[in-house]
Amino acid sequence: MSELYQNRRELMSYLLGLFLLIAFALWIKSIDIGSSWQGAGLVNFSLGFVLLAAYMSAQILRIAKIPMISAYIFTGIVAGPYVSGFLTFSMVGQLRLIDDLALSFIALMAGGELHLRSLRKRGFAIGLNIFMITLAVFGLVFAFVVFMGGQFSLMKYLSSAQIMALGILLGVVAVARSPSSAIAIISECRASGPFTETVLGVTIVMDVLIIIFFTLALTVTRIILTDSGIVNQQAFIILFVELATSLLIGAVIGKGISFYIDRAGYDLPLFLLLTGFGITKASLWLGHFMEDRFDIYLHLEPLLICMSAGFTVQNFSKKGSEFMENLDRGALPVYVLFFSLAGASLNLEALRVCWPLALSLVGVRAVGIFIGTWLAGTITKDPPINNRTAWMAYLTQAGVAIGLAQLAQRQLPEIGTYLSTVVLAVISVNQIVGPITFKTALHKVGEAEKR
Repeated sequence: MSELYQNRRELMSYLLGLFLLIAFALWIKSIDIGSSWQGAGLVNFSLGFVLLAAYMSAQILRIAKIPMISAYIFTGIVAGPYVSGFLTFSMVGQLRLIDDLALSFIALMAGGELHLRSLRKRGFAIGLNIFMITLAVFGLVFAFVVFMGGQFSLMKYLSSAQIMALGILLGVVAVARSPSSAIAIISECRASGPFTETVLGVTIVMDVLIIIFFTLALTVTRIILTDSGIVNQQAFIILFVELATSLLIGAVIGKGISFYIDRAGYDLPLFLLLTGFGITKASLWLGHFMEDRFDIYLHLEPLLICMSAGFTVQNFSKKGSEFMENLDRGALPVYVLFFSLAGASLNLEALRVCWPLALSLVGVRAVGIFIGTWLAGTITKDPPINNRTAWMAYLTQAGVAIGLAQLAQRQLPEIGTYLSTVVLAVISVNQIVGPITFKTALHKVGEAEKR
């Protein structure tokens, strides 16, 4: 009875706090901004408001067993330019820097969550799930777009070759997942066990493989659209060199992080946050420098570098547990920042324009994931409950899929706009639904910590 009373008091305090926060925010926004420095201050205030509102909303919705990151995303959507307009398009653009900061931190955590011993033990299950999910999702999405795409107004005027090319690219993008969301949900639920290890391994390894798959898909679609028949082998060699270099640099940085933890051992969350951010910025700077000075296009993958660094610290040093403890200490504000802005950035206009096609693709993708995970689970003889619920862990999509769509838009302008619009609409749905289904799956298989 006392626990119920305590929960009610907490709920009322958070509701009151959220109400006062909204009232204060509306009053501040009604004040005319007369100078540029005041405008900068308004951006900082707006971000602070959204963070506080997201945290309070998460505490309120947690009572309904809704994942905290879903509450962060929902708050961002409400505060964003498509709903209330509290955060304008300009503000969201100015806050893009936080994406780099948060993503690099989450990538370090993703690498640290991969234990070499678990990967060896679950390696066959991880590889089989990747193969089956990729085959089923790509096949179903491609077939749906090719045979049914012409029925939707967005694609009605595309040629058969363009629809086929679009089907290939959408099929590959549909395979992409969201490591950041997976890590956040696993961290929130304090989940552990073979199911969690398999999902995490599949999600992170796929994040690397999807870049290779998409490069291959771009080459094939160019052949379809131009009838050139030319396969650019040099692109694959360059891609392999870039991936290998990223992994190697990450391993070296991981050793450096281990050395710092061993010798310094203070202010580690801040150090790790700045390290991840530094990796991202240094990778981009090096790419521009090599292109400007030597006319060499070198694209190092900062998230892959961060994952490799985290993996190295966890598996090839004695500081793995201390490394993860410090990442956990700094995780809450990073998650609130990243997922709130992710919600504000979701393109609801794209969803409005093509919602019938987007919802159809969401459904087809979910069916493909179910078939893939069910087949893989049957072969590996997973427990029936794991086999029935595994598909719920793989729905979420985010940054990688958006980045791939933007890349295609630049390289294939004739179909890139259609691809980008559909992908943004599909992600808007998957990013909202996915965290809820993943948390539900962790509880169903009994690997979420009971609190």
